[in-house]
Amino acid sequence: MRYSSGMPGGVMPGAGAYPQMPEIQMTMANSQILGYLGRALSLEFSAGQHYLAQASLAKFRNEINYAEAFVTLANEELQHANLITDRMVAQGALPAGSVLRPATPSMNIIEALRSCEEREVALIQLYNEATQYCANLGAQEDHALFSRLLTEEQDQLKRVHGWIEEYYQTLTKSQKPPGSFV
Repeated sequence: MRYSSGMPGGVMPGAGAYPQMPEIQMTMANSQILGYLGRALSLEFSAGQHYLAQASLAKFRNEINYAEAFVTLANEELQHANLITDRMVAQGALPAGSVLRPATPSMNIIEALRSCEEREVALIQLYNEATQYCANLGAQEDHALFSRLLTEEQDQLKRVHGWIEEYYQTLTKSQKPPGSFV
């Protein structure tokens, strides 16, 4: 005679002893990843606020092209904040209240661009660390998001560096000496 419990699997409890319900499988939110998302959200909002402030300062200095460029950067950062918020919600969390770094004043366009460069570097460092963590953990969706944000921030930094280079080239052209002493 053989005992049958009506459950598939052997008599010893284990993974095969209990029915599998694939439609109920949910992943638990990783607190470290949520921490990265929260810090990223704060940095993105801070950068967006800073870029809008730099746009206003540039307008007052009559540097309209730079003002428009700063507004574009601000919009990109707010789009990043939107992606991050979507990912937090997908993990069952909501933003807990970002602490924003204050915008800093700039007296000229180089100070403004250098302050933007500093914020981009901070975001790149965070996304690089978060991407590595997610890769090591095997968190594919989070890795994909952080990788995308890392690439976009690197592109933004290249743009800022291009503007700095362009500014110095224009400055050099306008300051050529008007002749020689010979």
